[in-house]
Parts: sequence; C-alpha cells; structure tokens
Amino acid sequence: MGNRARMASARADGVVTPERWAQVKAVVGAAMERPRIERHAFLDRSCGADASMRREVESLLAAMDDGDSLPGARAAVAAEAAALAVRDEGALRAILERALGQQYDILRPLGRGATGAVFLARERALERFVAIKVLRPDLAEDGENRERFRREARVAAQLSHPSILPLYAFGEVDGLWYLVMGYVRGVSLAERLRLEGRLSCPETHRILTELSDALECAHRHGVVHRDIKPANILLDDESGRAMLADFGISKVQGTDDTLTLTGEIVGTPAYMSPEQALGERQIDERSDIYSLGAVGYVMLAGREPFAGVRADELLYRRLRDDPTPLRTVAPSVPEDLAAVVMRCLARDRTLRWASARELKAALGRTVATSASCLPEAVRDLPSFGPYAVLWVVAWTALAVLTEQSAGERALLMLVGLLVPVGLVLHVWNVGRHGLAPLELVRVACWPPEWWGMWWPRVLRRPGDLWARLPRPARLSRVVLSTFFVALPGLILARQWFATKGWLPAIDASPGWFAAAEGALVLGAAAVTAGTLAWALRHGLSVPEATRVLFGATAPSPAWSEPRIARLLTPGGLGVRPPERDAPADHRRAIDELVPLLSPDAAGVGTESSRVARRLLGAIEECNRQLGSLARDASPAELDRLTAQLTALDETSPREGDERYELRELVRHHLELVRRMRARQELMSEHRARLFDLMRALWTQLSLVRDAGGSAAMPHLCAQVRALCAEIVDYVEAAPPRAPAESRAVSPVKNRPSSAPHFT
Repeated sequence: MGNRARMASARADGVVTPERWAQVKAVVGAAMERPRIERHAFLDRSCGADASMRREVESLLAAMDDGDSLPGARAAVAAEAAALAVRDEGALRAILERALGQQYDILRPLGRGATGAVFLARERALERFVAIKVLRPDLAEDGENRERFRREARVAAQLSHPSILPLYAFGEVDGLWYLVMGYVRGVSLAERLRLEGRLSCPETHRILTELSDALECAHRHGVVHRDIKPANILLDDESGRAMLADFGISKVQGTDDTLTLTGEIVGTPAYMSPEQALGERQIDERSDIYSLGAVGYVMLAGREPFAGVRADELLYRRLRDDPTPLRTVAPSVPEDLAAVVMRCLARDRTLRWASARELKAALGRTVATSASCLPEAVRDLPSFGPYAVLWVVAWTALAVLTEQSAGERALLMLVGLLVPVGLVLHVWNVGRHGLAPLELVRVACWPPEWWGMWWPRVLRRPGDLWARLPRPARLSRVVLSTFFVALPGLILARQWFATKGWLPAIDASPGWFAAAEGALVLGAAAVTAGTLAWALRHGLSVPEATRVLFGATAPSPAWSEPRIARLLTPGGLGVRPPERDAPADHRRAIDELVPLLSPDAAGVGTESSRVARRLLGAIEECNRQLGSLARDASPAELDRLTAQLTALDETSPREGDERYELRELVRHHLELVRRMRARQELMSEHRARLFDLMRALWTQLSLVRDAGGSAAMPHLCAQVRALCAEIVDYVEAAPPRAPAESRAVSPVKNRPSSAPHFT
C-alpha cells in the first residue's frame, strides 16, 4: 500500500476507536461507489461539521486513487465497507423492530444507501406489504439531515399519481426517523438495464410516456425532482408500470432551498442537466426533462449519453458538446422517437420541450407499436374502424334490401352514419392534442384481439402471429374469410335481384346462385377437413389443431405450447422469440438459439443452456410452493380466522377453559397464516428475480448471436459467462424465508387462573 494509505491506517490503528473506524469505513465505502465529481457534496452531507472524520475519509480516498497503492487496496476497503454495511443493516433492523414491531413485521432488507436502508415489511392492521425507509440514527442527530428527510416526506405526500411511489406514513419513534411507502415488487430500471443492456423501443416508449405523465403531476405541484436516473425508477413486476421514487433532493419551486448552498451540485452527474451541473439554484422542470431524456437514451442505446468520459471532464463535455446522436449508436430506433429523446438533451434549455405535457404529447405522436404504449386518450381506439364499417354495411343493407319508403331509407342511412361520424370526431379531437391522424386511423383499423381470419397486413396489430403461421393454417383462414363474406353476399344479392324482378332475366331459376353457394360450402368444407387432417398428422390434439387453424393470432401463452410452437415460422434470429411471461418458452428459445451461435461462442451457449435448465427447475419449484401457500394461506382463510378470533374475544369473561384454549389456538393459527402469507410474498419476489435472470440470459445470448464473429464477441461472451455465474450463485443460495414471529404464541397456554385446566 502507498505511503498515504499506510499513514491513514496508522492513524486509524493508533488513535481512532473501533467504533469511529467503523463509521469512517462506512463513509469511505459509500463514497467509493459515487463518481468523483459527486464525492464533495456527499462528504458534506455525511461528515457534516466533523472535520476529523472528513480528513480521515479524504485520506483513505486519496490512498485508493494513489498510483503507488497496491491493486487490491481499493477492493479490500470496499469489501470491508460492504461487510460493515451488512452489520450496520442488521443493527438498523433491530432498532426498527423495537420501534415499529407492534405495527409492522420486518421481513427483509430491500436496499441500502449512504443515509440509511429500506426494508420490506407487512403492516399488521391492513395486511398489506410496504417498504419502510429508515434514516441512520447517527445521521438523524444532525438537524439538516432530519430536515431533508422531512422534506422528502412532505413532497411525496402531496403527489398522488399511479407512476409516483405513494407515501403512507412518516414519523419518528425513539430517535428513529422513518417513511412508510408503497411496495413495488420488481426491480429498478438500473438493475433491468444491468441485466439486459437495453430495452425494446415499444417498452421504452411506454416507460417514457408513463414517467412524463408522472413528471407532469409533480411539476403541476411545483416540484422539480432533480435526481431522475434509472436507480430511482422502479418497474412493477405485475403491471410493468414504471414508478418514480426518491424525492430526497427535490425542490419545491417558489421556496427558498436553505439545504442547498449556492454553487453546490446535487444530483447524479451522468443524468443531470447542464444548468444543474453548474450548481444553478433557479432550475425548473426543463432540468427534469433533460434527465428523463438521458434515461431514455440509456434505455434505447444501452449506454449513457456521455459514456466513456471521465467524471471530472463530464461537466465540461456536457456544456460544450451535444451527445452522440441516438440513431448513430442505435440505428434501429425509429427516427421520430430518437428525435423526441434528443430534443430532451438539448444543452440550451429553451430548445428542450417546454413542459412534461409537451413531451408526453410528442411521445404520443411517435409511431405507436402496441396497444399497451398507446396514449391514454386513444386506448379505446383500436377496432373502432372495423366496428364502424360493419355498422354502416348493416344499416345500408337494411335500407336498400328491404321495402322502405324514401324517408325511411334516409333515416336508416342517417343511423348508419352515426358511428363513422363519431370515429371521425374522435380522431379529430385526439389529433388536436398533437397526435398524428394517419397513425390514429391505422390504430383504429386494428382487428379485435379475438380475430383470427385474414386482415390487411399493414393494419394488423403489432406482434400479430399471422406471418409466422404454417401455410396450411393461413390457407384455411383465407378460405374461411372468403366463405363468410361471399356466402352472405350471394344470398343478399339473390334476394335483391328477386325483389327487383331481375332474376328471371339472368336465369329462369335460382340455380346459378344455388350452384355458386354450393361450391362455396363444399370448397370451404374440403379445405377445412384437409387442413384439420394435416394438423392431426403433425401430432396436435383437436383443441390444439383448432387453435392453429382458427384461433386468434394475437400473442398469448397458448402459442407457447410445445407442439404448437414447433409449427410456427421462426423469428428474425432463426428462433421463435419467447413469450414475455413464459419461463419454459424462454428455455426453449435459449436451447434453439445455442446451435446457431458461432463456433467461438459454442462454450458459452452450452453453459447458458445448462444454466437455463437450472433456472427453470428453480422457477417450477417456486411455482409449486406458491401454489401450496396460496391454497393454505388464502385471503379467505385469513378473513375467516380474523372473524372467528373477533367473535371469541367478545365472549363473556365467565367463559370456560375450553373457550379460552380455542381462542389461543385460533390466535396461533392466525399468526401462522400471516407468516405463511409473508413467506408467499418473499417467494413471489424470489420467483420474479429468477425470471428476470432468465430473460436477461435470453437477451444477452441473443446479442452474442447478433454479434457473429465481430470484435465485440469476446466482450459479449464474457458478459454471458458473468451472468451465468451470478445465476448459479443466486439459485444455490437458500430461498428467502419470513422471519419467525417474535410475538408468536404457543398453541395452548395455561390460563392465568386458579381454575382447573383440562386438555
């Protein structure tokens, strides 16, 4: 170790107490995780007026950066600090259980930071899971830290939005300051990007739209977040919704921010706007828009706007240069979406979107690629067009093919125009908010989700499986589509000709129409029977054959059934992409992708296939346990026991020993069910993590396949190997379990009385 490192260690060994040294190491470990440009402000907050601690921390940090230090010095201090953090986390948890144990069951830590930790807990009274954020007691001694924590609570309390993490409670008990927030089962965007590298354009579009809507709510209340980054964006595992969290350094416009000195830089350097990096105090909502644009850039490009720039140069590069154009580093990104993101990153704030509302409208004007990422105003638009066409045809046929007076026909035609006029007005009204009319018309012409027959290719829903159906399946659908249109058309035409008296002029009898109708019926029956026989010969059951030949072509788990999946045409990688929520289908896709890898990546492919099998086994075991827990600890069982215990508690004080024992048994049973439900939540979280790793393995292996024999291949293979090692470590670790109830009672307790006790 270098001279400065030895001197720092000597001071620590000779003068500083073990407790003091533990605090120093904790601050050093947290500071090492931050960019250099951010360390000064962090040390101001962490060390406060303790100049001695500040000198010790800065000395150790300098030793870590010293060229004559041993290569392992930095890792050693980091490892020691991490171990200390775990011990501190346990101590903090013990304090939290003593302070809030009557209201909450503390289940496990969710994360930690420089100022405290976040724990998953179960609220006893409402039987819901929450996240409790705790300020470290040593930091809570400083009034400025307490005020920052209190301000975060005040800001979060006034914001109510589906994409903003809700605040349930705030308080202080025996010197412990805490926030009770909504619990999001899932991962942060930062973790998702670490595992998968980048996100698809549709998912990025949806996340940016949801976050811009959340920012519009915050800005409407005068709140500027000032720290928008992937680590502060949570992705709900069930709904997929993005949620904005951590308003710890936010600023309420129109108030004097006494906690931030002029010129002090707050935020994360890689995502902060130029004016925020300069330490300007008068920043507005356009600073958040810049940060959100940087997040969008990372999601689409897989790298930060100024990736590779040293932290001490980052400020000057951001002030002097624009980021590399998004389509230069990610050519597959649609031009309109890339333009929206790049405008967010304009150095001159006047050139950015003026508000989050404008940004959301601009995202709405980009090409909508799925129903889930459509703007809220047009969520009811898909299939409106086909419905309007059918409405017009039906009322027009009724007016033309029946004996009506001219006035009645005019009224029927007028009724037939109501729905199309409504569609036009809806498209026009939405278009007034900045959405592209042609794109709205295309979305309006999407087929219903249950549709499985022929449809114009340009008007099909995104992800539709029509193009990947086997040829016999497409043939049967085209023939049936023709049959369902032509047969009613012939029948109506014959009736219309007969009504007009023109039928004898064409044919003395209706034989011509009958022959055409018969040919249609026989042709459709022959094609249907032939394709059904083809499907049965390929090993499909009758329900599976019906699905392939006639079922809806929208994506669904049914298409992942092994015997159905092998008949579909592969996707662009030569492998049919897996269904988003199907673990077994991910393993199938990985196994199919392995033989297509280049010889240089064959070893990585074999290892990935083996790890995928282990992952799937672990997920199936989670499914088995979750099914058992859901059966034995259902909400209905919880309600039943709660009601029974309430009824027993309301009985007369003169009750017998048997009723007392029954009450204790029910109370014990209720506590047991609650522990099982807590374990169910932990197991669900564990399964979600396993599935995230499975998706990441598929994504990274796909990147290896895309790289071919390029120069990026060794780096990508190394990433896959590292991911495989991480997966093996996680699978081999014991699954999470709910902690034992500290207040659990024995099944039967002796009643505190002199009466005889019978068992």
